[in-house]
Amino acid sequence: MNWRDAMLAVMRGEPAPGLLFVPRLDIWYNANRQRGTLPAELASLDLAGVAAWLGVGLHSVIPDFVRTGDDRNLHHRGLGFYNNPDFPWIADFSAIDHRVIAAPQTLSTIYPTSRGEVTTRIRYGSEFLDSGMSIPDILEPAIKSLDDCPRVAEVVSKIRIVPAPAAYGRYRDRIGERGLAVAYLSSAASPVHHIMRDLRKVEEFFLDLVDDPGPVLALADALAPVYDAQIAATLASSAEVALYGANYDDAITYPPFFEAHIMPWLRKAADRLHGAGKLLLTHTDGENQRLLPLLCACGFDVADSICPAPMTRVPLRDYRAAFGRSVTIWGGIPSVMTLRSSCGEAEFRAYVDGLIEETRPWNNLILSVADTLPPDADFSRILYIRDRIAEVSTP
Repeated sequence: MNWRDAMLAVMRGEPAPGLLFVPRLDIWYNANRQRGTLPAELASLDLAGVAAWLGVGLHSVIPDFVRTGDDRNLHHRGLGFYNNPDFPWIADFSAIDHRVIAAPQTLSTIYPTSRGEVTTRIRYGSEFLDSGMSIPDILEPAIKSLDDCPRVAEVVSKIRIVPAPAAYGRYRDRIGERGLAVAYLSSAASPVHHIMRDLRKVEEFFLDLVDDPGPVLALADALAPVYDAQIAATLASSAEVALYGANYDDAITYPPFFEAHIMPWLRKAADRLHGAGKLLLTHTDGENQRLLPLLCACGFDVADSICPAPMTRVPLRDYRAAFGRSVTIWGGIPSVMTLRSSCGEAEFRAYVDGLIEETRPWNNLILSVADTLPPDADFSRILYIRDRIAEVSTP
């Protein structure tokens, strides 16, 4: 059985063919390649080659936003949209007036509207690339005050989502049987979540939602057709699994907010994907203790980047008990365990050995470092995880 089929079998609840190890390596790889600090045996390999050298599954959930395509794909990052050659859809901004100003370390985009300009600015340049990150952070959000909401609504109402099944098909072919080419649907799980993540500083967003929610909710209504179109475009692709929604935390996307503004859209996406025979993966890498009952009720199939104790408050056994056989966990090893500065070798090895035994028979589990292998991770620890898994299981 190849990696893609093995991963799909686990996600569909079939008996595990062994303990699968599919670590996310891109940030570690990008940062160390940029620094010139990759292990010598990996220096000439691309990311797929590294996974093959390690003998692990090729992780392909989060697209490489920076190193595929060109800078134009990031011009609208400040509005929370970015195009990528691997997406099953294209965000078409051709009907929207805008101009771009590139500086050495930043990129600004200005949108004239009938009510005034909308301006965004993102980090982009050598410093950003050296970090290994793949998604530029937003330095100047589109919404500085509630007066900007109708301006942003005017802009986003002109976005057109164009299905790109052939583009996703090329991505799927490139990944092949070495891993599972997860289709990128959206990092935000709803229009309101999108506003919180990308369009407004988070503290001000929550003040708006309490003091004067009308403009925020009107903007969410303007975004809703875009989200529906992204779901529809993904349904038209050959993807077996789609990523929808990311980065929940019970202090930020706190339970009442999650239940009101995120859960309905996760359920909608799950229902539509399931109706087309596809699975829904969502990126659950935050502190989820108070969200766990709600997450269990959302209908998704894969909880990606589960980051358990000691990095968060929820032990992996509690996630396993809560999700049962209805949700597959992809994750399980907190990233701090791979850092020598965070824990000693004996503690690390005891954690890995205990996890392997505790999670038998490994149903509904794909092991990974959550959220991702950090740039300063000790590479020998990845080798230890790989070798211990090889001792007990062969994919």
